[in-house]
Amino acid sequence: MSRPGTGEADGGEAAERSGPASLADLAYRRLEEAIVTLSLRPGAILTEAQMIDLVDVGRTPVREALIRLAQQGLVEILPRKGVAVTDINAIDVMAALDAREALERLIASEAARRAGPDERIAILGKARAMRQAAGDGDVNAYMRLDKELDALVATAARSPYATRAAEPLQALIRRAWYFFERQDDLVPAAGHHVAFAQALASGRAEAAVEASDALMRHLRAGLLATLGRE
Repeated sequence: MSRPGTGEADGGEAAERSGPASLADLAYRRLEEAIVTLSLRPGAILTEAQMIDLVDVGRTPVREALIRLAQQGLVEILPRKGVAVTDINAIDVMAALDAREALERLIASEAARRAGPDERIAILGKARAMRQAAGDGDVNAYMRLDKELDALVATAARSPYATRAAEPLQALIRRAWYFFERQDDLVPAAGHHVAFAQALASGRAEAAVEASDALMRHLRAGLLATLGRE
């Protein structure tokens, strides 16, 4: 409730304080999705003005988003030249999987222990939505839901350091999945996500870790099989 006689001013000040952060988050989400889904191809070089046009927000939020993306290894900021979308190579992908597997084990265990009833329901519902999107062959919806599932599990885990470390690795693997054209894997991968969500929702930490490991093994096997055909 606003204080009498100052409600409009307080509301305006609150909007001003929250606005830039919200716009930076919006710019980040739009740019990250464009990079992960290969709308912005690996190796592409864009100007700051092109980035601003792409996400339709101002210069400052875009610059903040680009700094975050650079820290995550998705772009490289080139002084006086623009921004380069980083390339994808198999060695980096496999190294990211190694690191992600260890982090996902911790996150899965903590989420299974700490998630509240509503969070368990939401996690299971999101995984089932992924299965529906897989059955429909809707790749973009599936990948968007996958990111949302990761966010739900991260919140439930109450382990901010692990989840912040895992986030760029998750994005890198999603981008590799698109790059190496793993669309034929939608339904099997969705099954692993549902099994993981069920184990987590049960509250059994050991089962959640085992299901997480199974999902990581599935991702690794699929990517290795694809690389073998290159």
